[in-house]
Amino acid sequence: MTLGTATTATVRLARGTKPIDWLRLVSAAAAQIHDWAATTEGRRRTGLALQSLDREAWQVARHIRLPDGGHADHLASGPTGGYLLNSRAWHGVVTVDHKGATITPDRRPEAAWTARGQHCSLAPAAAALGRTASAAGSRLPAPRAVVVIWGTFPERLALSGGITYVAGDHLVEWLSGQTRRPHHRFLREPVSGDHVDPVLARSLA
Repeated sequence: MTLGTATTATVRLARGTKPIDWLRLVSAAAAQIHDWAATTEGRRRTGLALQSLDREAWQVARHIRLPDGGHADHLASGPTGGYLLNSRAWHGVVTVDHKGATITPDRRPEAAWTARGQHCSLAPAAAALGRTASAAGSRLPAPRAVVVIWGTFPERLALSGGITYVAGDHLVEWLSGQTRRPHHRFLREPVSGDHVDPVLARSLA
C-alpha cells in the first residue's frame, strides 16, 4: 500500500457517510498512514540488511506478488532455506504471544494494539507460495513466514502462529545460522531487483 492508496481508500469510505462518522474516518486514515509509514521504513531497512548476505550463496527478490493477490516485501533463498519476509518499523515496545505482535507506545500502555493482519495472513501466504511452486514443478518446501521488526523488541526472536518474528538487527545472523538444507534454492538463479525464479513467474508476475 502506498500513501496515495491509503488516503484514497479512506476518501472512498467517506462518500455517503453521515457527519457523525467523520471522527471515525479521520482515525482510520491516521491508522492507514501510520501502517504505510511503518511498512515503508521497515522494508527499506530490511533491504539494506539483506545486502550484507553472501551474494554467492543467497538470492533476494523484492516486492513478491502472492497467489492470493497480496504482496510480501522480500523473498530470500540460500543455504538454510527460503524465507518470505514482511517488515515493520513499529514505534513502541513489541511483544509476541498467541495473538501475534502487540505494540505498546512509549509511556502509553493504554494505547497498546495488536497487529493481527500479519499474524493471520503471512503464514498462509507462504504456504500458498510453496504450493504454487510445487504445481510448477519445484520440489522445494514452502518458504518460512517471517516478520522483521525494526524497533524495541526485547525478545528479539519469537514464534507464533507459524510466523517467526525476528529483530531487524538480528536478521542476517539468524538467517545464516539456521540448519543448512543441501542444494536448497527457492530462486534458481542470481536475482537483481524484482527478478523472480521462472518457476514462480507465472504466478508472481
